[in-house]
Formats: sequence, C-alpha cells, structure tokens
Amino acid sequence: MRLTSLVILIAFFLSSCKTTQSLMDFGPKTSNQILEEEKVQDFADDSRPRLDVAIAVFDPNIPKSNNEDVWKELRKAESIRFAYKLKLHIEKLDKFGAVRVVPDLNATSDLYISGKIMESNSEEVELDIKVADISGNLWIDDDFEHQVPEDFYTKGGYNEDSYDPVFQKIAKKIEEKLQFVSTKNLDDLKYISDLRFGMNLSEESFSENIDKNEDGKYTIKAKLNSSDPKYLRLSNLRVRDQLFIDELQVFYMNFDENIDSSYLTWQQQTFQEKQAESKAKGEAVGKAIGGILLLGAAVLAAVAGANSGDSGGQALGTLGAVGGAMAGTSLLQDSFKKSAEAKVHRDAINELGQSLDVEMSSKVVELSNDTVELTGTAKEQFSQWRLFLKKIYEKEKTPEIEIPATI
Repeated sequence: MRLTSLVILIAFFLSSCKTTQSLMDFGPKTSNQILEEEKVQDFADDSRPRLDVAIAVFDPNIPKSNNEDVWKELRKAESIRFAYKLKLHIEKLDKFGAVRVVPDLNATSDLYISGKIMESNSEEVELDIKVADISGNLWIDDDFEHQVPEDFYTKGGYNEDSYDPVFQKIAKKIEEKLQFVSTKNLDDLKYISDLRFGMNLSEESFSENIDKNEDGKYTIKAKLNSSDPKYLRLSNLRVRDQLFIDELQVFYMNFDENIDSSYLTWQQQTFQEKQAESKAKGEAVGKAIGGILLLGAAVLAAVAGANSGDSGGQALGTLGAVGGAMAGTSLLQDSFKKSAEAKVHRDAINELGQSLDVEMSSKVVELSNDTVELTGTAKEQFSQWRLFLKKIYEKEKTPEIEIPATI
C-alpha cells in the first residue's frame, strides 16, 4: 500500500513539474526568440553590411585547487588556440567582416564572442560560448560539445584536429543567428561601434549621441555629421586601433602555427593512452575477480576435504586448496601488474604536459608625433595602447594655442 502511494505521489510531482515548465512558453518573448521569428529576405545579398567579430582569448577555467586532470600550461595554450581556431572557421563562412582574436572584451567590434573551456581531455571537448552584439543583445549562450569517435585515428585522422567539429558547430550557429538580423540593424550596430569607441576615448564628447537603458542596451540618439571634426578624429583613431589589433593577429597566428604540431601529437597520444588505460583497467578488474573466485573455490575445497572422513578426500581437498590458491594468487599478481601498466599510462599522459608560456616582445608605437613603448603580455600591451589613444584624442581635442609674445 505504501509503495502504491509513493508511486502516485512521484507521478503527481513529475506531472506538476512538467506543467510548470510548459508555463514558461507563455508571456513576453526574449530577444533571442524575437530574433528567430523573422528571417531576413536579403541574407544572401553581398552588399549587406558585414559585422566585424572580436573573439576574446578563451577563459582556460583552471581550478584553484590542484587538479591532476587539468594541466595549467596546456589549458593556457588552448585558451589562445581555441579562439584562433574559431576565428578560422568563422572566416570560412564568408559572412562577416574582419574576424579578430583579441586579448579581452574591451576591444571595439560589432560582434563579441567569449568562450570558457569546460572540458578538454583529448576524448571530449566542451565549451561554454556567449555571443553578443555591440548594442548589448545576446545572440547565443550555450554549451557546445564534441565526443571524439573511437576510430578517429584508425580512419586516418592523424594530421587533423579532432576538435574541429565543435568549432564548426559554433560558427554555424552564429551564421544561423545572422540570418535574422535586418540590414538596418547591421548598419546601426556598426555605427554604435563607432560611438562606443568614442565613449571609450572621451565619454563626455559622445554621451549626447548614444543612450544606454536600464537593461544595458545601447541605442543611437543622434548621428554625427561625417564632416564633423570630432567624427573625423574618431574615425582616424578607430582605423589605427584596428590596425593595432590586426598586428596582434600575426602574434596569435604564429602562436597557433608553433604549437600546432605539438598539440596534434598531444591529442593523438593522449587519446590512445586513455584508450589503452581503459582497456588495462578492464583487464585488471576481470583478472582480479577471477583470482578472488579461484581463492574462494580453494577455501571451499579445503573445507570439504577437512570434513571428509577418509584420508583420500582430505588429500584431494588439500591439493585443490593449494592449486586454487596458486592459480588465484597468480591472477591477482597479474591484476596488480595490469594496474601498474595502467599507472604507467597515466604517468605517460602527465609527461605530455608542456610549459607553453606566451610572451610578446615590446614595441614602440608612434602616433601624432607622440611615441609609447608597449611591454608585457598581449593583454597588457593592448591596455597600454588604449590609454595612449585616449591621450592622443584629448590632445587633438584641445590643440595647443601658441600665444604671441608681448613686446
């Protein structure tokens, strides 16, 4: 009776949960749902404005505690490699403007992509991806996964990146979202990019042209005249900023090229080591169980022999016990040997981790008769560059006035 009542209670609870879930389909639509309802007719028109894309170096998601399953150096390298791989796959679509890898999301662009590495162990990869435009509208917030097939390398995938399908999925999803953005909205997004870049240089100079609501969404209040000196200064510095980020692409490209061979080797060897380790563990468990069963049989034989009334039965029991014990012990020792082999596989995987430090040489940049030396990591140099641009904008905004000497 109690069991029946419990089943009814669980069924009622589950049905209640399902009803609650269905209620979520009603009410105001989210921005993503509205975006998906109207597919633009001119998507294939090459004259449509093309959004520039900024892909921030991925979050390596390195645990604070010591985690043997995550190699810090490798994860740091993957944070750059994954961003660059996604760049290449988006470029293949031929639907966007410039696609750039950037140190962080402070760079100015029309569309932003951020990624977080949730899992990467050669057998599977999982990435948390967010895509939003410059106006603040969220396009994508989803996890993308890929399981490497067991026969990937036996079918000739030695010189291929086994993670490529996950980047193809992400690029395809972004392209699907683009199909629901009107030409007017594309124009607005590109203009908002200019204004937000101007806000970064001098907020007071452009606050009258752009508005930000309580939800963090940006809209255009008033467009600048293309001949306005303020707009011309902004445009010139925007071009220089884009050229600086373009130079960073050479750095990221070289990094990816330098690590490519080693990374593909890591993927292949680690995948095969994990497969072998899994097989060794299975064999170890099987032989251990067999050994335990034989030892158990030996004990039963000894007990049966001891309970036998004649000396022959006792002798056979003793021989059965000794033989079973020897066979069982042999299998257990073999099991330990297999476990040791599994440990060797784990050790071999650990040795594949390499120290992959990302360094960037310092550079001296000249602009408007001013120079600055940029040092440190790519992120640090980009931050220094932006401060330098602010300095240049303020200098050009308030030009020095030469006061004539008095006699």
